[in-house]
Amino acid sequence: MLESTINEQKTEILPLIKKRWSPREFDPVKNICQEDLNLLFEAARWAPSSYNEQPWSFIVATKENSDEFEKIISILMTGNKAWASQASVLVLTVASLRSSHSGSENFHALYDLGASVANLTTEATELNICVHQMGGFHHDSAKVVFKLPEMYSPVSVLAIGYLPENADFEARARELFTKRKRKPLDEFVFRNAWGNPFFEMNDFQKN
Repeated sequence: MLESTINEQKTEILPLIKKRWSPREFDPVKNICQEDLNLLFEAARWAPSSYNEQPWSFIVATKENSDEFEKIISILMTGNKAWASQASVLVLTVASLRSSHSGSENFHALYDLGASVANLTTEATELNICVHQMGGFHHDSAKVVFKLPEMYSPVSVLAIGYLPENADFEARARELFTKRKRKPLDEFVFRNAWGNPFFEMNDFQKN
């Protein structure tokens, strides 16, 4: 069972949001079943998008298909290869940059893809599955290796799997992730003009 590792807030948000985190270690032998994978991408499918373009695509590789799995490993930056190779599933996310509605550039594609991945991640968290999203991969190589069409851009790689069930990892997780920091609301929520805080910063917002 995943446990919340975010520092406690006085203003309550959904426990599922607090529960989500991005480990760099996965159970190397526990694989995600096909039924749960279907749930993850079904959740992604129901994300909102501008003009209902749904400009997201996903190239999925499971560890059981070693050749496909290694293709995604091959495009990762060196620092991500070792820990990501422990995941059960690797996913290359891709955005369509041309609008099927107008034929012009879709300036909302990356935003919409992000919403889709957020849906996937929330569903995964509900299933006690972890998703680590990363930008540390070689974009040009990804285009070539996976033969992406023109106006399709690789955006991120997802490492998806279960936490390992061992005491040493739990101790490391508590040490590394117990005090995750987030900016206070007055640094990014404004009113009327840039830099004017929307919220009065009371004690409950200063965590």
